[in-house]
Amino acid sequence: MPLVVLANREPVRRVGGGYQVAVGGLAAALYPAIRRLGGAWIAWGPGGQGGRIELEGLTVHRVPLSERRVAGYYRGYANQALWPLMHLFLERFRHRSGWWRDYRAVNRAFAEAALAAGGEGAAYWVHDYHLALAPALLRERGARRVGVFWHVPWPPLEVLAVLPEAEALVRGLLGADLVGFHTEDYAERFREAARRLAGAEVRGGALFHRGRRVRVGAFPIGVDVAGLEAARTRLVERARAIRAEHPGRRILVGADRLDYTKGILERLRAYRRFLTRRPEMAGRVVFLQLTSPSREGVPAYRGLRARLLRLAGALERRFPGAFVHRYQALDREELLAHFAAAELALVTPLRDGMNLVAMEYALVSQGLPLLSRFAGAAAYLPGVLLVNPYDEAGLAAAIGEGLAMPPAERRARRQALLAAVRRLDAAAWAAGFLEALG
Repeated sequence: MPLVVLANREPVRRVGGGYQVAVGGLAAALYPAIRRLGGAWIAWGPGGQGGRIELEGLTVHRVPLSERRVAGYYRGYANQALWPLMHLFLERFRHRSGWWRDYRAVNRAFAEAALAAGGEGAAYWVHDYHLALAPALLRERGARRVGVFWHVPWPPLEVLAVLPEAEALVRGLLGADLVGFHTEDYAERFREAARRLAGAEVRGGALFHRGRRVRVGAFPIGVDVAGLEAARTRLVERARAIRAEHPGRRILVGADRLDYTKGILERLRAYRRFLTRRPEMAGRVVFLQLTSPSREGVPAYRGLRARLLRLAGALERRFPGAFVHRYQALDREELLAHFAAAELALVTPLRDGMNLVAMEYALVSQGLPLLSRFAGAAAYLPGVLLVNPYDEAGLAAAIGEGLAMPPAERRARRQALLAAVRRLDAAAWAAGFLEALG
């Protein structure tokens, strides 16, 4: 059974004159399955490129998109309509009919490229909100084994209904045989949307639509456990060097791409409150906020960047040595080394489908994450310190609690956390979903 993956981002990185499979993320989770089954990966070709990339056990088929299509499909519909709506940020929702036309056209192009690559008997696995229409398009053109995984939250019906194309989006996903989400809450919201918007019948957790059974369930994704545990020894020296850059200080870390869903501003304000209420700690701790630039072509992100740089600069001036902001993309080893150097990680998104940072941090460090209760991972990770990122005083107090935690409690929490993270292994997630797809 060849496996064809459809995902907006290609699973490779440029190394010298060639390509390698990307480390971490979806690529690391799916590559073992593709190598085992044979198949292909359909992705957007950066810079409008088409063609193929041939790697061991994997062929990447690039879908060439014009700049106009990218502007409508990606920067427009995906990032200004679907992304804020799925994360419950209605005030940031924007919509244009031209964006929808581009979104439909790109989904059609992906489906056609997948069918050309798949051949007889192939299974198709569609990923995320960029390609919600692709499952139905694949089925209309003869595909008979189609799965889809939705990596972001699924919103309540009254929020989804704001989208003029909500029914079309749901019907697109109902083209699949199996629709997966991170949590049962998201799955139940989707069932309700399918019932109310598309007339699907709900029976025993499955949907019945146009004479077909569509299974819906929770498949919580994890991280590359073996790879991260193996990396821990490589990180020791660099982590020691990072600690030496901040002598006498206990290190806290936050790592995010630039996004209003990540709660970075709220986190920095809580840290400012912590130091204001506990001035004696200003010489004992340092918070390293690592922010990777993202989507700066979208107006909302340009404004967020300006506000973040102002707040970060003010914190660095007010509490010299106690706060450091790095606004740049770090390579994976450097990012993990910062995790290994820190005894607390602030993982405080305002809303997140799952969130893998808390898991990565747990595997390479000796510390604990403060984790937002609004991340999907909060349902699966015992031992973390759960926080409300909207509660500035509560988050500030949780920072103090994490720093003052007795060693015995920290060990017990870490033991429970690590056991849970190891169960949520990325390769096991992929295998479990494909087994359910049949």
